[in-house]
Amino acid sequence: MDYLVGINKMIEVFDCPYISKVNNKKFQQDLIKYTLKNKCCSTSPNCIHPEIQSDQKVDEEFSCIKKSINSLFTNYLETKNFKFHKKDVWIYYASKNTNTETFKHNHFFSGITNTQVSALMYITPTDLGTDFYNFKIEPEINKWYVWHSGLYHEPEAGITKEDRIVLALSSVISI
Repeated sequence: MDYLVGINKMIEVFDCPYISKVNNKKFQQDLIKYTLKNKCCSTSPNCIHPEIQSDQKVDEEFSCIKKSINSLFTNYLETKNFKFHKKDVWIYYASKNTNTETFKHNHFFSGITNTQVSALMYITPTDLGTDFYNFKIEPEINKWYVWHSGLYHEPEAGITKEDRIVLALSSVISI
């Protein structure tokens, strides 16, 4: 585990062997197909989500993603004794030569007292990271970036040089 330089080590970084073993063009195309078929919500494209974002169940379709998330939380929490009360997992996709959609947001569920954790992983190489107020994630593929869900962030503004695929999650857990 590494820490991203920032205030009080706000983001932890974990390697992901589950995804790195399968992350190839076919896997990436499968994620894009899933995203295009399984839209973010029933009001898409007239919703607040990015134009091309999947539903929040991508881990149910791809076992490697489900295994990766379980491994991530086991390492992050340093225990196997945890329970998901809520887990949303989705794909954000921006095709080559498109502007990233920026919108400062967090994934905090108000009124919930359990621990809330968010994370993302860059599936494809990109120069466009994720901006937080005081720092930016410099993206590396096949790594989980983990933080408290209350932290506001947004995709870095810019034009994608290649297809940009990001796996994201928000969760509510107890130990």
